[in-house]
Amino acid sequence: AAAARCLGMPVADVAEGLSAAEPASRWRMEVTERPDGVTVVNDAYNANPESVRAALDTVIHMARRGRAFAVLGGMAELGASTVEEHEKIGAYAARGGLAGLVAVGDTAEAVLKGAGQVGTWTGEGVQVEDVGAAVAALGERLRPGDVVLIKGSRVAGLERVAEAVLAAVPVEGSDDA
Repeated sequence: AAAARCLGMPVADVAEGLSAAEPASRWRMEVTERPDGVTVVNDAYNANPESVRAALDTVIHMARRGRAFAVLGGMAELGASTVEEHEKIGAYAARGGLAGLVAVGDTAEAVLKGAGQVGTWTGEGVQVEDVGAAVAALGERLRPGDVVLIKGSRVAGLERVAEAVLAAVPVEGSDDA
């Protein structure tokens, strides 16, 4: 948009072009609202510290009137800084005011350790081993108006969390509603 404006394109044309834009690939900030009002942001294509911070900022902003949750899997290929970077991400998520943080897999302990170091955080941290446990944890917590980010490197396979959460809509009038 900035480049188009610098080249003299009218704002209306820039807005029209952006509104017609579609993602180049799946699982990159795909926003879907369930019929019950829960918004799922599937950003499970890839993850690095900068992209996780940006996605967290976005989801926290989206949840201005509701609660923000994040399901975070591991960020691959960080080498010797893996634990430290996951702790930093956990702290960043907690400082953002998430209502809930579900950390998945081998790096979950580091993420939650970082979140726990933020003394002002009043959210809930949950450590889970796999996709199924992440889905179950969200199912017990999400309610209409909530926004949930699902973010991790491809190796974590968290797109399956997004798919399951989107498919798990309680039917009004059932025992699950």
